[in-house]
Amino acid sequence: MKKPNQRFVLLTQNPALAEACKSAWTADRCHLVELPDTGLLSPLLDRGVDLVALDLSLPAPALENCAVALSRHRELPLLLLGSPAPWHAVSRGNPLEEVLAPPFAVERLQQAVALLLEKSQMLYGRLVGRSEATQELRERILRLAPTSVTVLLTGETGTGKEEVGRALHQLSPRRDRPFKAINCAAIPENLLENELFGHERGAYTDARTQHQGLFEQAEGGTVFLDEIGEMSRAAQVRLLRVLEEREVTRIGGTAAIPVDVRVVAATNRDLQQAMARGEFRRDLYHRLKIAELALPPLRQRREDVALLIEYFVEEFAPQRQTPFAGFTAAALELLGEYDWPGNVRELRNLVEHLVFLGPQGQVEPHHLLPHLERMPPLERPLPVPAPRGTDQTERELIYFALLDLKREVSELRRLVEERLAGPPPPLSRPVYPVEEPEVKPAEPPEAGAAVRSLRDLEEEAIAQALRAAMGNRRQAAQLLGIGVRTLYRKLDEYHLK
Repeated sequence: MKKPNQRFVLLTQNPALAEACKSAWTADRCHLVELPDTGLLSPLLDRGVDLVALDLSLPAPALENCAVALSRHRELPLLLLGSPAPWHAVSRGNPLEEVLAPPFAVERLQQAVALLLEKSQMLYGRLVGRSEATQELRERILRLAPTSVTVLLTGETGTGKEEVGRALHQLSPRRDRPFKAINCAAIPENLLENELFGHERGAYTDARTQHQGLFEQAEGGTVFLDEIGEMSRAAQVRLLRVLEEREVTRIGGTAAIPVDVRVVAATNRDLQQAMARGEFRRDLYHRLKIAELALPPLRQRREDVALLIEYFVEEFAPQRQTPFAGFTAAALELLGEYDWPGNVRELRNLVEHLVFLGPQGQVEPHHLLPHLERMPPLERPLPVPAPRGTDQTERELIYFALLDLKREVSELRRLVEERLAGPPPPLSRPVYPVEEPEVKPAEPPEAGAAVRSLRDLEEEAIAQALRAAMGNRRQAAQLLGIGVRTLYRKLDEYHLK
């Protein structure tokens, strides 16, 4: 057991089984709660426990009640003691179940619990999130992990493909064997085959000794091939032979060496497009795609952002000399609205930066904006170098910049004037045909009347939009026709907290 003082719940009416469990788990400083029935199970689960052990010889009604209570806590490890037939009749299944048949020796109980807690830590301690996409990913990992099928992981950069690859390995029967990872894009083409398949002595000028490649080094374990889409065509041919024949031939050698490895490949490229361009072999693609796991980008599981922030803060804060004050509610809201082009990796790097180099107090939205702002997409192509003088090129660049600035100011003025000319547009609700009121043209200002500045008009428009949106910043930004991050910057500028 890795952590002391864990809370286990045991449901049994068998004194011998209760004594065996007590002997197995109290030695690891675990707090064991014995229940003869399910009456107190739900309150205990709501207060938080680390594992539930269930005696499957309990009466059928008790098993049914237990299944109902545990259906709301599918993240809990569940140790089933006895024949699983009665349990399968009342349960929809739990992603973290382990069945242990009698006799219930102390060592077997300890090993079963250690395995369950390891699975739980891998799935819920490292693959953080509660979104539906994350839950589905966990369940697919648990279904694939016990097998030896080749898995292709797809997803944007930073979505955690290597973390999923390690989970597939750690939750498999191969967990005690090596896990070897290699980035196919980080190694020159002429060295990649040598790293993967090895070489014989004298195979080339500097090959003074024999070298075992990754597939031989990972015997009995898992090879993780990151950025598989960057692999050369020659290496793809050799990899296909490994997958089909389960044997490798070292560079400069002739003997086929049997290997027992599982291959997990990952890519952020569209391999079908790569096949259409002739950059990736079709037969290798279909051989890798026996099982595919598509990892969702972080912007598609925004409800996981707050949990990931909490997880990374707990990781980095103990290394800080002074306590970390955390994030304000407005800062967390802004982080939840951000699109995270770098996904979980970008979020982790940002939290690490803020923990060590952030403000002394709580992190506010204005502390985040320099890290989250992205350049808007260009509406025109960049200037093409041409045979002209440096002064002329600089004048043209300045001219284009001034045109862009003039267009942005004009657009901002138009938005402000439109908002002040009438009531703000309604929030998202069904639109019914109504009679348009007659709008009288605005009276020209009297001579000598004070002319309000554009800054005052902008501040008033933002305040009016916030009132119309009842404080909802996302809807206020939509009413104003600006981005959420721009609105936060304006709120800070005008002190409209």
